[in-house]
Amino acid sequence: MSSSHGDKRSSDVEMGEATSPVPILTSPVEAPACVADYLSFREKLVRRQAEKEQVRAGAELPSSSALAVAPGHGTEGERAADPMPPPPARKEIVLALHAPSVVPVTQPKAPKRKFTKGADGESSQQGGSSIASGLRGKFVSLIDGMISECGSETSRLAGELLELQGRWSETEAMLTAVKDSHSVKVSKLEIAIGELERDLGKTASSLLKEKKARKAKSSKVPRLQRQIKGDAGLVSRGIREAKDALFSEFQACLAKIYAFLGSLECIRNRDLALATIEAGMAVVQSFQSETPPTLEAEEARLSGCEGDLVVVAGDFDLILADLKFACFLPTCSEVPEGKDPVFGGDAAPGYEATGEEGA
Repeated sequence: MSSSHGDKRSSDVEMGEATSPVPILTSPVEAPACVADYLSFREKLVRRQAEKEQVRAGAELPSSSALAVAPGHGTEGERAADPMPPPPARKEIVLALHAPSVVPVTQPKAPKRKFTKGADGESSQQGGSSIASGLRGKFVSLIDGMISECGSETSRLAGELLELQGRWSETEAMLTAVKDSHSVKVSKLEIAIGELERDLGKTASSLLKEKKARKAKSSKVPRLQRQIKGDAGLVSRGIREAKDALFSEFQACLAKIYAFLGSLECIRNRDLALATIEAGMAVVQSFQSETPPTLEAEEARLSGCEGDLVVVAGDFDLILADLKFACFLPTCSEVPEGKDPVFGGDAAPGYEATGEEGA
């Protein structure tokens, strides 16, 4: 009897432990899709099991009430008339899946069944053992079904995990390909940026050189203007000096002309004196000759002398006209070097040369 009571208590303890709270995942949004499917499937199983337990409890209540009203049992029969506890809830097997938030859901513990000792204790123990064995078989079959379902679910989840791993490998391959393409593009862009920087540096250096050249040219402009002004001053000074030199040369030429005219007058006076002397000599010679000249011969001679004087006077007038015309001298650029501006030939002879020629 004691051993049967101990076995019953141990079975009650096991069934009480089976009804211990099991943590249930209540955040399927944050968990993966496979975990959400498993949670919904488990909730359905819990609801179905609760419905089955309610039906079984309704069927077992009449048998327990019949045992309670048996005659001749007294207080022990009243104690045995206590309602039978509902069958313990099935022990759920949950896969150890990691979720961000887990909220434990507690289930009410079924009260442990208490057995009383009486005169007909053996019959009550036999009925309880039969009920316990039936419940135990049903519980074992239920657990086997859940294990099989969990195994199928585990195999399905393993297949999905393999599929996800394959997709993950494909995604990693795509990511590596994208990274490689991006690295190639980045290298090309870096090369292009380097070339652009070099071109920009060359352009900046050329611009700086151009600016320096413009500054140099702009600084040269006032210097050139000053140089042009200085050259203009030098040219004007040279022109004035040339004018002064030409004026001095003109004055010298006029002085030479006046001297030449004086020499010509001297020559004329000398020629006239010589002519008068020759005429007197001819008269003296004619008077000294035996036959004096006739009047006609003397008139012819005098007319010849007058003609010579007229020729000499005409030549002198022509020389004066030429000298007056030569007073209008040409410019310095038109007068060739080594030419006399008055006579149009070589330099005019000096006064001494003219005097010697006249002599």
